[in-house]
Amino acid sequence: MKKLFYLLFFAAIVFVGCKKSSFESVFDKNPEERMADAISLVNTSLTSSPNGWIATLPTSAGGGYGFYMSFDANQNVIMYSDISDAASTTPATSTYRVTTGLGAMLAFDTYNYISVLQDPKASVYGGTQGSGFSSDVEFTYVRQNADSLFFVGRQYRQPLVMVKATAAQKASYVASAYKTTIDKLKSFFTTNKNPFIEIVSGTNTLKVGVTPNLTNTLSAGKRLDLTGVLADGNTVVSSGQKIASNIDGIDILGTGLIWQGIKFVRLRWKDATTLVLIDGSGKEYIIKNSATPLVPLYQLWGTKYTGMLSEYKTIYPGTSANGAVILNYYHNGLVPPTQPYTFNYGRINFVWNTVNKRLTVNGFSSQNGGTSGWVTATVYSYTVDGAGVYKFTSNAIASGGYVAIPLSKLDTFLLQNRVTFDYHVDGANVYAKVTSVEDPSTVMTFVLQ
Repeated sequence: MKKLFYLLFFAAIVFVGCKKSSFESVFDKNPEERMADAISLVNTSLTSSPNGWIATLPTSAGGGYGFYMSFDANQNVIMYSDISDAASTTPATSTYRVTTGLGAMLAFDTYNYISVLQDPKASVYGGTQGSGFSSDVEFTYVRQNADSLFFVGRQYRQPLVMVKATAAQKASYVASAYKTTIDKLKSFFTTNKNPFIEIVSGTNTLKVGVTPNLTNTLSAGKRLDLTGVLADGNTVVSSGQKIASNIDGIDILGTGLIWQGIKFVRLRWKDATTLVLIDGSGKEYIIKNSATPLVPLYQLWGTKYTGMLSEYKTIYPGTSANGAVILNYYHNGLVPPTQPYTFNYGRINFVWNTVNKRLTVNGFSSQNGGTSGWVTATVYSYTVDGAGVYKFTSNAIASGGYVAIPLSKLDTFLLQNRVTFDYHVDGANVYAKVTSVEDPSTVMTFVLQ
């Protein structure tokens, strides 16, 4: 019995000893020391690239943006950006600091081009009043590899990625070549109105339209879309992603732009005149140009285009004499005697709701040149056949505003005619063309929106 007692006592001692060692810290430094090491690591990394960094940052509410940054040991950063022509050629110098947050945190603590994206005044850059583009100026350090640093925005959780620049890239940014690169891209897509790439799908070669938006518009700018018709000839597939310009072309942000299983990651110049879209495996797709848009217009309502516009007293190329009569009845009828009020500006907007198969025609009228005004809305339901022929019926008669009478000829046209929608190409401009099936001599053209 006594022997058993000693054995149990010895086992207890061994157990306690093992239990104590299992709670020993696996770190050789305390939390304060580890945080100091992390801050030192980030500071050293930022200043270790002699040619600076090429950075990209998507915004939560808007598109993506590109930057060149050079950090020094005195906590100054020199920055260029694609947010504007001026920012791409004029360096902005501000201060930064690396401090503690949920880990080491890079903070841009004086105003610079990254701060512009956070500016709460809508008048500064066009963001939402109070929140700008929903972007950050404080970024938590995530990780790094041989040539890149990775951070994430503290509030909006958008990734700030920095890649070491080469000496040649630094020289190009400093020499204002950034703007030259951006201008060249804009010129390419201005000249090539209907750019596309070819993708082999089984036995078919699909033509997929490439649509970049290099503006800073909050809802649509700094993005790239791919739109194409699948092999069945009817199914339209469109996908998009945020982009950022750099000295070599365009980077597609996030997880890339995925179209039918292919992930596209960047646009680059193959030579002086050939632009290519590159997928994740490095395969190049030459961007070509079509004389006319690739996808029938009626298949793009509600996806690529939300509607059409007839601007004040503007008759666009391709409108027939009969069509001009209908449009001018509105534009010239914004003054008596057509109706009792005098307006000095007005336009017609067509807005599609493809989910509910409705078209709303808004007649806007103003007495102060368009700064403010009134809207008369008419709602139509519609059916469309496989050939793209539309038949409209009344859903809600003209209401609100003051211009139901000037809109009446257009209303009669839509209710008494079946119509088709197509493109009208006039030089570098592409318009929406509406043609009556019953009377093909009645044609109206509009600005696509």
